[in-house]
Amino acid sequence: MRARPIDEYDESMGDVLWWVFPITEGPYCGTPNDLGHTVEMHHYVGGAGEVKITRTNVGGWPGYHTHFTTFEVPLP
Repeated sequence: MRARPIDEYDESMGDVLWWVFPITEGPYCGTPNDLGHTVEMHHYVGGAGEVKITRTNVGGWPGYHTHFTTFEVPLP
């Protein structure tokens, strides 16, 4: 199996395994259209009860993978 470059990906392929070379981590499974989720964090500052609220996006397409391989999902 040979990894294909990102410019050969089409969203009709659905989820694939995304790789970065040299391979230094496991693959990302998904598509470049994955958006992730917004998480709200409450930070309690000091003893005065002051609360700082932060919203950030987590998960989703990391954006630095350059190649992909396809895989087959087994039938039940």
